[in-house]
Amino acid sequence: MNTFPLPVAIHKHNADSAVQIQHYLEQNRQNPGLIPILNMDLTFISPHARSTNDFVISRVEHLHDNTYVLYYQINYFIFNLCQDMNIEDVYETSISFNVVQDYLAFTVIHADRDTVDEF
Repeated sequence: MNTFPLPVAIHKHNADSAVQIQHYLEQNRQNPGLIPILNMDLTFISPHARSTNDFVISRVEHLHDNTYVLYYQINYFIFNLCQDMNIEDVYETSISFNVVQDYLAFTVIHADRDTVDEF
């Protein structure tokens, strides 16, 4: 679980609160505390794929109780001089989170690839 502060008071969990959280996340998408939460290992796209640390917040959806899901895009690039590759693209993904008092608790799955896994 990774947390991010939420200075906005959420009194009711519904579609309106999802919009409120979405606006807050859009305004804070470049916050140094949020970047590591939204970033992910992109080597499944290419071993050379790297995030630009720029995200586009698509929407926030209320699931149930205090649980929400954030849909967003990660801007990334692939640069490989040997293969004459210089690509910029986006990867669409989502992450679930809970609203707990004054913070968002994100469910982060750490799935970094290790070269040992390839043997």
